[in-house]
Amino acid sequence: TNSAGVKTDGTLWTWGANAYGPLGDNTSLPRSSPVQTVTFGTNWKQVSCGYRNTAAVKQDGTLWTWGSNNNGQLGTNGASNAHMSSPVQTVAGGTNWKMVSLGNGYSNAPATHCAATKTDGTLWMWGYNGNGQLGDNTRTSRSSPIQTVTIGTNWMQVSSGYYHTAAVKNDGTLWTWGLGTSGQLGDNTILSKSSPVQTVAGGTTWLQAACGASYTAAIKTDGTLWTWGLGTSGQLGDSTIISKSSPVQTVTFGTNWKQVSCGSNHTAATKTDGTLWTWGADTNGQLGDNTIVAKSSPVQTITSGYSWKQAVAGFSLTMAIQNESDVNLLDQTLPSGATGSTGSTGSTGATGSAGTASGALTASQLGDYLSTSTRLWAFGLGTSGQLGDNTILSKSSPIQTTAFGTNWKQISVSNHNLTTTVVKSDGTLWSWGLGTTGQLGDNTILSKSSPVQTVAGGTTWLQSASGFAHTAAVKSDGTLWVWGDNATYGQLGDNTVAPKSSPVQTVAFGTNWKNVASGSYHCAATKTDGTLWTWGRNSSGQLGDNTIVHRSSPVQTTAFGSNWVQISCGYYYTAAVKNDGTLWTWGINTSGQLGENTASPRSSPIQTVAYGTNWRQVSAGNSMTACIKTDGTLWTWGQGTNGTLGDNTAVSKSSPVQTVTFDTTWKQVSAGNGHMIGTKTDNTMWSWGLGTSGQLGDNTIVTKSSPVQTVTYGLKWKQAYAGNTTTYAIQTEADINLLDQTLAATNILGGDAGQVPYNTGSGSTSFLAAGTVGQVLQSNGTAAPSWSSAPPAASSIFLSNNFGGL
Repeated sequence: TNSAGVKTDGTLWTWGANAYGPLGDNTSLPRSSPVQTVTFGTNWKQVSCGYRNTAAVKQDGTLWTWGSNNNGQLGTNGASNAHMSSPVQTVAGGTNWKMVSLGNGYSNAPATHCAATKTDGTLWMWGYNGNGQLGDNTRTSRSSPIQTVTIGTNWMQVSSGYYHTAAVKNDGTLWTWGLGTSGQLGDNTILSKSSPVQTVAGGTTWLQAACGASYTAAIKTDGTLWTWGLGTSGQLGDSTIISKSSPVQTVTFGTNWKQVSCGSNHTAATKTDGTLWTWGADTNGQLGDNTIVAKSSPVQTITSGYSWKQAVAGFSLTMAIQNESDVNLLDQTLPSGATGSTGSTGSTGATGSAGTASGALTASQLGDYLSTSTRLWAFGLGTSGQLGDNTILSKSSPIQTTAFGTNWKQISVSNHNLTTTVVKSDGTLWSWGLGTTGQLGDNTILSKSSPVQTVAGGTTWLQSASGFAHTAAVKSDGTLWVWGDNATYGQLGDNTVAPKSSPVQTVAFGTNWKNVASGSYHCAATKTDGTLWTWGRNSSGQLGDNTIVHRSSPVQTTAFGSNWVQISCGYYYTAAVKNDGTLWTWGINTSGQLGENTASPRSSPIQTVAYGTNWRQVSAGNSMTACIKTDGTLWTWGQGTNGTLGDNTAVSKSSPVQTVTFDTTWKQVSAGNGHMIGTKTDNTMWSWGLGTSGQLGDNTIVTKSSPVQTVTYGLKWKQAYAGNTTTYAIQTEADINLLDQTLAATNILGGDAGQVPYNTGSGSTSFLAAGTVGQVLQSNGTAAPSWSSAPPAASSIFLSNNFGGL
């Protein structure tokens, strides 16, 4: 019912149910977003959650517990077994605790116990003992730590289940004790044991064990995965729903299992190749395979990928960490590069074969490719084909467009309608979705469910913007083009009110247009001289010219000036940032979207009540606004009825507020019709607000009032855009995995196939013949590197400075 996690900066965060204080924030209030414990600090190392209680070890070796204490599971030796809503130390004290594991009860059986190991190899237990799970040969509960009857100083790892415990010694033996009625002890019986016993599999090659509700899983040093105990939900992964009282292998077999975790009745595990696998019960989607159907054999999550580091199975949920540095070239074919100095056979770098002289990639070119190669993903409502996947089906988790490709550069999605326009890095312009007013620019009034090019074609498109039923775009030559609906309001800016199904220039013409934004029925654009121009509908003053008169040709705002740098058009309003860091808004204000603490419309630009000169990027949505400051903080205001402000409320705000995440790592934000999407500097993607069409990308159709990550997770999201009820995002190819990919040296620096380049120390490059499997490249820092099966003492791994940072 509660969750906790430790960040790499050593801070500890908790969230979820808080009855009895398991969140450690000195309250009993539930939290729907992470909070820090009252002790704060940046030296937390490892944490474990039980049922209504939490335990954690600090880097200084101290052990802390908090939450429910009905069976003494906090280890405080308290006569009253008082619950604690803030961290306390166990009575054992000490600074040599290594790891802790809490047993996890459930609503009808909340009793729990705790196990922990010390750096001296001793194993300690406390809490509920009704089934002998403390391993002290009694059934007496303990409110202070005691050792198991086997004692010993060679315990390596321990895991607590509901009513049983499993532990591995550093001699590779595996021991279990506690409740055994479902065969979870693996000793070929269904009897409970109050002192440790070995599984019938025996052996001295056990590496890691994990306890679930009434079953157990363990990995051996040879990479095989074994399970036993209750199997009625398929949690044993052996393609049956039959319980087992002795270890069996999962049906996938294999010798590359790395880490396993057991939940109440489902299992999650990672392999050494970075893949993530789940099996067992799936009533709440905990298997992550986009179904709610139980599986009795391992399946991969829908995110697939090769960069999963660790997975944790909880009570009907799964959490997993994806390695930020992992990237995957397995399904990526590298393009031909420039001429290399040598080469023999082969054509691409993806397979690791030698490249030809004309196809060799330099280090710089390979780095450029990885940083610029991008994929386009979409999710949410798809009824008009706006997801671009050649269907009219909605999707609640990210999918790629049918155009695929790896050169997507800039997206524009209408936050008022169902059209999408995208510019590729080759300068071509593509659009799809609703096209009934000619807004696709392909000289038709037909909708398209897969990308099409505008009839103007060309490879000089720079940036585009989609409105309610019209589109505008700028070319690299500085010309501005518009097409689509133009009736009544003149939003095409060509001094007419006639619709156009192919691109035309605005009457302003000129070759110094820089950036354009489209609202519902109006446009705004900046020129290279820093001036700001608007045209189209003006019923709420959204053109900012101090009138409410519609304009069919561009006019300047009353603010004039030549220092406008970034603009965004919402539904009947406009927001813009100047190069002095000031933020300005104008137009309709019924929901407080102008952020100036009133609901009064403005027909000329005004500043938000927050003022300041450190505003960096603004995005205007339907009736809400989001803006990022130069310090990386994210601020929102306007309509908040669907949690769109991300401040954990559903209340509208007429002045800027921060999202509940607070942090200072926001990079880019986009406001849609009823939801928002944003990316952080670590390239993670977050969404919040209306989710009824799956537009949050978290594999649900549930509305969220605080930021959540999309199900693809990933740490390489470059840009994200919120539309009407859809979301689009560009993912860089650096999200792929080089760790298991061999690139021939000739494809990088022009050496012979398989050779490794190194710096000679005099500014020149030599090539070292490849070593054999198991060897490492080493150098003492002064001599040329060589291959060895193990580096000598005080050696340093040698990396050539010719790799350009790869």
